[in-house]
Amino acid sequence: MDNNRSVEKENNKKKKKKKKKFISIKVVLLSLILVMMIGVASVAGIVYGVIKNTQPIDVSNIQNLLDDSSFIYDKNGSLIEKVHSDNFRSIVTMDKIPKDLQNAFVSIEDERFYSHKGVDPKRIIGAIVYDLKTMSKAQGASTITQQLAKNIYLTHEKTYTRKIKDMYYALALEKNLTKDQILELYMNTIYLGRGATGVQAAAQTYFSKDVGDLNIAECAIIAGITKYPSKYSPFMTERLSSADDVASVQLIFYPKSAETSPASEDEKSMFSKLLQNGRIDKFQYDQLIREEIVVRKAVLSPDSIKRQKIVLSKMYELGHITKSEYDEAQNYQIQINIGTKKVSGISSYFGDMVKNQVISSLMDEKGFSEDEARDTLYKGGLRIYSTMDMNIQKIVEKEFDNPENFPGSYKDSSGTIQPQSSMVIMDHSNGQVRALVGGRLIGGNKIYNRAINPRQPGSSIKPLAVYLPALDKGMTAATVINDSPHYDEKGNLWPRNYDRKYGGPSTARQLLKRSSNVGTVVLAEMLGETKQQSISTMVEYLEKLGISTVVTRGQNPRVNDENLSLALGGMSRGVTNLEMTAAYGAIANNGVYIEPVFFTRVETSDGSILLEKKPKKRTVVSPQTAFVMGDMLKSVVDSGTGARAKIPNMAVAGKTGTTSNQYDAWFAGYTPYYAGATWIGSDMPQPLSSGSKMSAMLWNKIMKQVHSNTPGKQFHQPENIVRVSICTKSGNRLSEYCSLDPAGTVMTELFVKGTEPQGYCSYHSTPPVIEPDPNEVPPEGETPGDPQTGESTDQDWQNAVNQWVNDGNSTSKPKPKPEQPKPGNPQGEDVSNPPEGY
Repeated sequence: MDNNRSVEKENNKKKKKKKKKFISIKVVLLSLILVMMIGVASVAGIVYGVIKNTQPIDVSNIQNLLDDSSFIYDKNGSLIEKVHSDNFRSIVTMDKIPKDLQNAFVSIEDERFYSHKGVDPKRIIGAIVYDLKTMSKAQGASTITQQLAKNIYLTHEKTYTRKIKDMYYALALEKNLTKDQILELYMNTIYLGRGATGVQAAAQTYFSKDVGDLNIAECAIIAGITKYPSKYSPFMTERLSSADDVASVQLIFYPKSAETSPASEDEKSMFSKLLQNGRIDKFQYDQLIREEIVVRKAVLSPDSIKRQKIVLSKMYELGHITKSEYDEAQNYQIQINIGTKKVSGISSYFGDMVKNQVISSLMDEKGFSEDEARDTLYKGGLRIYSTMDMNIQKIVEKEFDNPENFPGSYKDSSGTIQPQSSMVIMDHSNGQVRALVGGRLIGGNKIYNRAINPRQPGSSIKPLAVYLPALDKGMTAATVINDSPHYDEKGNLWPRNYDRKYGGPSTARQLLKRSSNVGTVVLAEMLGETKQQSISTMVEYLEKLGISTVVTRGQNPRVNDENLSLALGGMSRGVTNLEMTAAYGAIANNGVYIEPVFFTRVETSDGSILLEKKPKKRTVVSPQTAFVMGDMLKSVVDSGTGARAKIPNMAVAGKTGTTSNQYDAWFAGYTPYYAGATWIGSDMPQPLSSGSKMSAMLWNKIMKQVHSNTPGKQFHQPENIVRVSICTKSGNRLSEYCSLDPAGTVMTELFVKGTEPQGYCSYHSTPPVIEPDPNEVPPEGETPGDPQTGESTDQDWQNAVNQWVNDGNSTSKPKPKPEQPKPGNPQGEDVSNPPEGY
């Protein structure tokens, strides 16, 4: 009996456990179902939200969208340029496209193309699983129809929102178009590398053939490009070699970039052979020698061949080609034959800068590859709002086309007018470039933009490398330097002032105003406790000011800019006009550097904002330091070497710069409205007929027109600026004798509060001894003199000064001898004199 009860109890326990387990499983299942339902509902909600906010499409006008060019507008919305999307595209109908090429695309891109309705669920599930495994968005699930929708209506953003949109558009396309229509449109819009859009352009680019003449092997090559155009392009480029066959080598020309290393002697020997054999013309030869462009040879890409083999295998697997066709295509030797690309029109320098910056922003901010970014720009129907002021740009263009602004002009051996020039004008308050010109009277190709290619800056670098850091380190505009013969570490007289004259004890303001080389180097030596610290400080501030061309020891231990010649503009590479303008703009903008920008926003064809350009900013110096620096630069224009840049009723600050060999002439400066720099020089360096005065005059002529409708204005003075009367011989407050110096050493100077001098002048600790000028005959009765000759004697002068002091500085001050001419070039030029080799 007890045993039966025990068994019954045990059975009841087991039943309860099973029931609890069943309930637990049921709860888990219900929870999973609930989570799945919530997930599905959430996804459905997201999809509904995306579709609800997606612009509907009109499939009836889809043919018109094949060439949906992008447009560039100026800052006021006026059209500047249509960015042609048909440069490397030629539309072909389906009957002109080989069946083998159609099958190649379907095989590798969408093998179920003819059976799905625009979206392939099997591919979507596979892509989601892959993305979850790799925690990425790398695996695509796009059908050919979806890719067409993306190419025409959307961008290359790798977001799930965009994928939802292209699925939505793909379903709409499938409802209104046949499969052949979709495939034809796809093959005319797909980007196939090297600037080729569509299969006809690709056939011409890689094989110099019409698409209808492609064989199976070539069809597979082209279809294989789509996965990764920059990697699977049929050719790669290499440097030329003297061993190359001049008659058959395939040539590719590119604009030279800052990263391009110079041509070797072996390559240069090939340039001559190419010219002699008619492969290039004289203009191209001169551009190659001047390194304005580079040439490379095209060779077959191994990656492209590997990809071709995959395409051929897929075509054979799906029954699109026979075994014999497969074997024949596998063994076919691909021959690259570079076709000629017809480029319609010539882009402006400014337009090129806009396009380059848009491409860079798409890559940096949206994660596009370079191919995707270019594809989006050239056929994405973008609306690009640039920073250009059309009126200012036209003023610059007009003056650059006027030969009177460039005395001594001539044509070089290639027919290019020399000297050349560049100018950039920027709104320094926001970094927006208003005008840019990279050359003058250029016929043919404007590929070489002198505004972004470095040239030696001469003395225009002094405020950036030396005077601004000095002010920021606690020195002042009244810091006195002895402008006298200076010797380097080897005992050599260096540097020399451009006029071979010296000014003696001078304030920093005076040194800058007359562009003293000696004073600048001595001031540079004071930037640190050691010579290397001083040099590092110069490099540091130049980099803060956006100068990217400084060569450091880390970059090149043998030839670099880490020496005192940097203070005078002696640089390995030089400075670009664009960076020079932005650096001076930082001084104008209260010490805040702003990266130059060429566009403010980019919209897609439906009005959605794709990009908004927000320039990078960084504080270099305080507003007070920047203001004092600016006031020193203002005195350069008011009464120094930059006098030719004056604009009536407008504050102007700036600095001239002419290299010692007269190869380069600069004026860089700013007003309360704009910063700007002009450079003049020959492409192959030749001495100019005149120096920086030519640049200052051109700057002035342009800026007068730019400011013709702007109110006269002075620079805004920030708080904590004080004015103190000082003696320019000591930089200190006035002693009782400073005003007696006939050289006129008394002036009111600006200081950042707390840096003004506290001591008094010791240079004039006693009444000055005034020596008469033997060549001067004072007016009768005004000063004592010899009754026989009418000339003043030494004792007469000194007695008159002593009497004037004893009388309490009353009304009968003796006339001082005339002030001797101060050092300086009466023509307003200054020439830095770096060591030999610069």
